[in-house]
Amino acid sequence: MIMVGAYILLSSVLVPFQYRYLEGLEEEQYRNWKNQSDYYKSKSAAEQVLHANAQGNLLFVLANVMAYIIYKIIKH
Repeated sequence: MIMVGAYILLSSVLVPFQYRYLEGLEEEQYRNWKNQSDYYKSKSAAEQVLHANAQGNLLFVLANVMAYIIYKIIKH
């Protein structure tokens, strides 16, 4: 039970960072006039690995989902 509480606490701390990450991604795509697939094709391998780690790491799943939901509610 303590592990679950610690995970929820960590996720709630990480939500603002993940939210800003999502905002930055969309802003950069808009600024470069690229759709999502072209945007990721233009990135270097190192940037793609960093993105995959930031979005796909199991430690960040709850924070990513919460940040995405908040982002969609605010932006749409």
